[in-house]
Amino acid sequence: MKVAIIGLGYIGLPLTFLLSSKKYDVIAIDKDMDKIKKLRKGVLPFARNEPLFKEYFARSLQNKNVVYTKYFEFIKETDIILVSVDTPIIGKKPNYKALDSAISQLAVNIKKKSIVVIESTLAPNTTKNFVIPTIEKLSRLKVNTDFYVAVVPERIRPGYIYKQLTSFPRVIGISSPKIKSVMRKIYKDITNGELDFVDLTTAETVKTVENTFRDVNIAFANEVAIACEEQGVNVWEVRKLINKSPFHNMLEPGAGVGGHCIPKDPWLLASSVKKHQMRLIETARSINDNMPAHVFALAEEALRKKKIKIANANLAILGYAYVGNSDDIRNSPTESLIKILKNKRVKYEVHDPVVKKYSKTTVEEILRGSNCLVLMVSHSAYKNLDLGRVSKLISTKIIIDGRNFFDKEKITKAGFLYKGVGNV
Repeated sequence: MKVAIIGLGYIGLPLTFLLSSKKYDVIAIDKDMDKIKKLRKGVLPFARNEPLFKEYFARSLQNKNVVYTKYFEFIKETDIILVSVDTPIIGKKPNYKALDSAISQLAVNIKKKSIVVIESTLAPNTTKNFVIPTIEKLSRLKVNTDFYVAVVPERIRPGYIYKQLTSFPRVIGISSPKIKSVMRKIYKDITNGELDFVDLTTAETVKTVENTFRDVNIAFANEVAIACEEQGVNVWEVRKLINKSPFHNMLEPGAGVGGHCIPKDPWLLASSVKKHQMRLIETARSINDNMPAHVFALAEEALRKKKIKIANANLAILGYAYVGNSDDIRNSPTESLIKILKNKRVKYEVHDPVVKKYSKTTVEEILRGSNCLVLMVSHSAYKNLDLGRVSKLISTKIIIDGRNFFDKEKITKAGFLYKGVGNV
């Protein structure tokens, strides 16, 4: 079976390598020619430290069954077309520019009896109200007669891509029962997890709701953390004891919520609801979006205790990726913090061991002469920090811990002023 994959990001590229390893012939399409050229040369364009990524890539190069291209004409040769393009938001509304482009170009190249599979996350009813009508209009074909559609939203996160891609259950929305057996075969080749077949809109809704659920629960943890700061108690101790109680699973608070999915998927869900204000979703988004500002406030308060105005300070920020041990910077909380620092005209330097732009310097270099260390990302490389060496480099011994990464007792014994999210 020959498969086309449109969009070679954190979803499309892992799928390309995995299906190649399963002996599918893959047409891998992306508008970014620089990315295409790198892949043709055997160079990973991102996620170079992702577990198993290099191994799957090497296997696909050996198999020689992947064609990397920007041309949609190759779709005419394929039976299955998987769409995994970016679906961001502008403000609080979905921006389907990339989706529109992908669907429009595939529509004029689709052959009869093909199945279009949407792996991208969409607002509920988008496939029914936009994807299918667009394909029908431009291809002059009829859904469930001349072509079919499925919605199979991804369920992976950086750092665990292949573990989750090959083991998680998948929700599969189908436009017709006629394609159920084909979809079962493909996704059984992808994952060992359970496959649940539903209609198209239910599949879209499940995906947006599950990420909204996580966002709301993180917001709860963040609000509790801020409350604990005021009460003078450690939120991490509170969380540990709460989670010992049956039926409780309080998530981790932190310096902010990033990534491609959680900051936007709640708005995709909310945008599809016209008759009801999604107040809980809006509040949760506001709380989580405000956490970098809260980290700034902790730094400002700590500096004030040392008789330093933050406008005169120099901050050393550790971590730019949105999650530990990944180079994924989409919706990075550190980016939000930097915007605040720029607005306040506060000096800062950033280090990140896996984000190329910020890995050229060293931790020692950005600490030298700084007034405050701000830990934003739980990169395991930072676990090896030598507090004695840090003490000699930093001008003011302040550590702001956005991820409960450091041992507060150990830090304070070393003479540092410590402030952590939910633990001041």
